[in-house]
Formats: sequence, C-alpha cells, structure tokens
Amino acid sequence: MVKLESDNEKKITADVGDDSPPANREIKDGVFKLLFEIPENAAELYSALKEIECNPDEIQIITITTTISGKLKNDLAFVYRGIAMVLGEHMSSPYDNMPVRFLMYLGQLYEKWIKMKGEEKFLYGSKLYKIPTPEFVVFYNGTTARPEKETLSLSSAFETIADKGLGALELEVPVYNINKGMNEELFKKSPKLRQYAEFIAKIREFNNLYDDYTQAVREATNYCIANDILSDFLREQGGKIVSILSMEYDIDIAKRVYGDERVEEKALEIAFKLLKRNRPIEEIMEDTGLTREEVERLRTTAI
Repeated sequence: MVKLESDNEKKITADVGDDSPPANREIKDGVFKLLFEIPENAAELYSALKEIECNPDEIQIITITTTISGKLKNDLAFVYRGIAMVLGEHMSSPYDNMPVRFLMYLGQLYEKWIKMKGEEKFLYGSKLYKIPTPEFVVFYNGTTARPEKETLSLSSAFETIADKGLGALELEVPVYNINKGMNEELFKKSPKLRQYAEFIAKIREFNNLYDDYTQAVREATNYCIANDILSDFLREQGGKIVSILSMEYDIDIAKRVYGDERVEEKALEIAFKLLKRNRPIEEIMEDTGLTREEVERLRTTAI
C-alpha cells in the first residue's frame, strides 16, 4: 500500500497525536452531524428526500446536544422555512428504539424553537398556535444486514394497543440503508450522502488492512481527499474526524467488553480521557460513577 505523503496528511497525523490538545480527543459531534449541520449539505439532503427545491438560506439548524436526561444526543435537527421541523439520525447499530428517542427529542426541540422565537406566551392564549410539522428520518450504515428501506413505529414500543377513545399517539420513522449498493436513487439526488457512505466504506476497507484503527481512519481520509470524496470537508475537518471516529471505536470496544449496551457513553468518554492521562482509579470512579471493576475492565481497552 502506497501511503499518501502530503501536507494535509501531516496535518491530520499531527492533530491526533499524543501531544494534541485534550479537546481534540473528546467526542463532540459525530461525523454525520459535522457534515450535515452545514446548511448547504442539509438543504441538499432535504431536497433529495422530499424531491423539492430547498436552498441553504431556507434551513435553520437547531440540533440539540443532549435531552433533558442528559443521556441522549441528537444528530441533526433543522427547521425548513418555518413550516417543517426535520429530525435525522445516523445509526451503525440496531435502531429499533429510535421512535422513542425521537419522541424525547421532539418536545425539547419544540421548546427550543418557541423560545428562540420569543413566543412562549402564545401557548397559553385562546388562538391556535401553529408549529412546524415534525418529520423524521434515520440513515443506517451498519454491518448487520437490513432492508434497503423500512419503517419504524412508535406504537411498536407500547405495552398495549392504544385506546383511541382516550387519545392515541403514533410516530413513524423511515429508515434508509445507506451502505454501498443500497438506495442508489437517493444517492444520485444527494452526492454528499453518497460520498459520506463511500467514506465509511473506505474506513472499513482500510480497517481490514491495518491493525491500528486510527491509522485506518487516517489512510481512508487521505484516500478520499485524493479521490475527491468529501475532499473539501475532509481537508478542513480531517484531524477532528480522526479523533471522533477513534474515540467512538474505543467506546464500542468498551461496550463489548462490558457486554452491556446500557453503559453510559458520557461516563466512558470521561473515563477514557482520564485513563489516558494516568489519573488515579479513585478519581475516575468519582468523576464517572463507574465501579472499580468497570474502570479496571475499561483500562484494558484504553491503554
């Protein structure tokens, strides 16, 4: 394998080295969010999904970082022309609980939107207050086989069938499989989504060639830059992207070590940072709420 030796690669390598600032090793935003929170890219994606003409100046990004509980993150949320509130998520693992998560996001997003407009008082008036119509979408690119497109329903999570005499609630979410070979028509309409899928596919390809996952991400990033796949985006955000993906990979490993998907991502993130700084186990336990046994098990993946 010929390694690309460019100024850009040197920059990417430097950004994620051991001497990089602590902030570079923190999970802030996922790569999907980083790409599609750019209004031009969000407008392109929405145009492809709705088959309409959407301009960047018609998009207002309102993504939230956490829910009220502080445990869930929202990948993408924006309002289109004040009439539609669009919630999008990217998933690389099972996603059957997404309708419940969307429900949790939605209340907070409406609260945020109404406060941004300074119109809280209208909710208590007699005149009907209009809100943007909610729309939902999930993009899946995990390795487990899933259909090209499917629909998830909130009611599937209900313990019993809703009594419509007392009022009922439904929330349906289309899921697009964006692995290579899937949803080609959607890819034609959204080049950025297609290139994102190609970037992820390249990471998996290079991961089979290198034992070091971070090195695989670096090589995939430089390959895509050289082949005009998200090239401008990767030139600008390359170092941050390598850092994000490497940390996410570490956390995935930690979850498998624990054998429990419910382990808090934020606790793992903090614990990883402290372990890499050689902080005492007692300090890590206090800052994260993890047990001594959990921190010891995590140490094997962080070193």
